[in-house]
Amino acid sequence: MSAFDRDLRVGCIAAVFGCIVSWASFTLPMRGEFIESPGIFPGLMGVLLILCSFLLIVRSLKKGGRVLLAQWSRSVIPFMTSPDHRTILLGVLLPAIYIFVGIPLIGFYLSSALFLAIMFYFFVKRWRRWFLFLPVAVVLTVLLYLIFNKLFMLQIR
Repeated sequence: MSAFDRDLRVGCIAAVFGCIVSWASFTLPMRGEFIESPGIFPGLMGVLLILCSFLLIVRSLKKGGRVLLAQWSRSVIPFMTSPDHRTILLGVLLPAIYIFVGIPLIGFYLSSALFLAIMFYFFVKRWRRWFLFLPVAVVLTVLLYLIFNKLFMLQIR
């Protein structure tokens, strides 16, 4: 498989992800003017992701990239089971669990502390296990609380 075939795959996946992000952010309820809505920044980042992914797709097609569906299916299982890709998968899976499961079930602050501790555990190799992870996660969560609840006076649940 050539690098241009991989670029074409990455471009297609990024375009789909950008569409999902843009759609989800622009369907958020507006507060006042359009520019004041909470979904404006993520929506614009999704649009930018779509534009960049289309540039990658066009560049890949010009260089000879091809869509081979048989290769797509044969490359998914090795990607998921490879130890080299474990950090990539955890980097995508853990934030998704945090956003879609943790925050709705146990609240923003508790799930943030848990998410930070788990991310430190998996991605920070210099610290001893759980010796610094929990205190740093708790301190950062307290800072989140102080900044959002006390400084900005926003109630995050």
